Amino acid sequence: MSAGVPMRAELARRLLTAAYEVERATNAALRGTGLELAHYLVISHLVEHESAATSDLGRVALVPPATLTRVLDKLVDLALVYRTLDTTDRRRILVRVTDRGRVRSRECAELIDLAIADALPALREGDTCTLSDTFNELTREAGG
Repeated sequence: MSAGVPMRAELARRLLTAAYEVERATNAALRGTGLELAHYLVISHLVEHESAATSDLGRVALVPPATLTRVLDKLVDLALVYRTLDTTDRRRILVRVTDRGRVRSRECAELIDLAIADALPALREGDTCTLSDTFNELTREAGG
């Protein structure tokens, strides 16, 4: 490893520290909205992908299956998503976002964006594009 290049362990520490700050900022931004991070992750994913199987949403929301059930129940109660049977495999349940969910996702995204900008002031707009591209490539390689 060449001088000045951080070891992967040090990179992991830095990523986890930044992730912690992002999570704190996100939770603070969502305070008062009635939603938590897992709720936002689900509806924002559904806005991007139209629908998803419940089996996939646990990974997206970063929660175990029992917690995911509660997350989805709340989103259904708030009329932000709805469940439907998969037409090709009736054993699978798909979750879809409602128009109301799309609006709420957009509102939350704006709050989160401002909170992260405050929490990580050194993160410039160009950096977000670069990091996004890098993480997309890393997760594609890892199968995520």
